[in-house]
Amino acid sequence: MELLQLRYFRDAAELENFSRVAEKNFVPQPSISKTISKLEQELGVRLFDRKGKKISLNANGKYFYNKVNAALTSIDDGIQHFKTPIQSNISIYIQAGNRFISMLTADFLTSTKDIFVSSVNRISDDTKNNYDFTFMQLFNDMGSHNYERLMDDEIVLVVSKDNPLCKYDEVSIKNLSDYPYVGYYRSMNLRDFTDEYCRREGGFTPGVVFETADYQALRYMISKNKGIALMPEQLFRIQPSEQYKIIKLKEKTYRTLVIAWNKNKILSPQATQFLEFTKTWFRNF
Repeated sequence: MELLQLRYFRDAAELENFSRVAEKNFVPQPSISKTISKLEQELGVRLFDRKGKKISLNANGKYFYNKVNAALTSIDDGIQHFKTPIQSNISIYIQAGNRFISMLTADFLTSTKDIFVSSVNRISDDTKNNYDFTFMQLFNDMGSHNYERLMDDEIVLVVSKDNPLCKYDEVSIKNLSDYPYVGYYRSMNLRDFTDEYCRREGGFTPGVVFETADYQALRYMISKNKGIALMPEQLFRIQPSEQYKIIKLKEKTYRTLVIAWNKNKILSPQATQFLEFTKTWFRNF
């Protein structure tokens, strides 16, 4: 059994016409018919139902097609890897930890040359799967991704220095159900995480009076005592200010930040360099 036989078979299964397969591969039509017939003889089964010039996969053919298609796709990916020029740019999708990643990227670019890093905070169908890494919160099911843990960031309460809660160094989330909150929009990862924490540990859904996707706007609203907020501690401490008080929560919980990449993706040397730099950067943070 030869690789060319399998390629002709896959084309025939998808095009359902030997003449079109011949045209695609620039060979005479009879050679396609003979190749498929030889393949069927080797396997000892019919792969196609034939009605005149019309062909269609039978049950045997459908089973074999799934196996052949997966194998040829894997082979083609391997071939393409060695044909592709060395990658000089790295693309990252930032779902979480944007402020960390901005500093990380700047440090990486000052430590190397001839590598360009592009980042996005939202993704479209056109760019889906076209990035090298994503920075995200760790989920229970990472499914099709490899990942490295970068940081376990404790969730804390952040209040204005003018808020009565400021006299405490530690509080229970169970005592915070009646306070107004400010936070990120619903469906943003951190907001979903903290809302679930309130329901699980406090038995309530926080009353959010102001929602935003802008971190600076969130800080401003807290400083003006318009609401309290649940935030990752290290993230908030990046920009210290005497306008705020960070208060520990008795019911500990942590937002885990990871760098993830598709299990089927072969990392370029530059991407591997970025991954190792990222791991070291967070260890030293």
